Amino acid sequence: MITKSISETRRQLAQLIEKAQRGEEIVIIKDSRPVAALRAIGPDDLELKLTVSDAQARKLWDTLNEADLVSFDVPRKAVNHLKRSARTRR
Repeated sequence: MITKSISETRRQLAQLIEKAQRGEEIVIIKDSRPVAALRAIGPDDLELKLTVSDAQARKLWDTLNEADLVSFDVPRKAVNHLKRSARTRR
């Protein structure tokens, strides 16, 4: 495990990323305390989960109260509906 300060990490980021890709874990410290870690990631780490935020849900509910009732079988359709309705309101 490698330990680097924030300023060292800024200066050496490219080299530290290469080390992380080779399996090293880099711990970043601030005021002598660990605050973050730099490590390699794989395809499983990049799985995105589509969610609707509370603000988006409220906006969708408000939109639905103003318009005909609409239902969505997946969150992406609800998000697209919100985007379309925001563009038409401008």
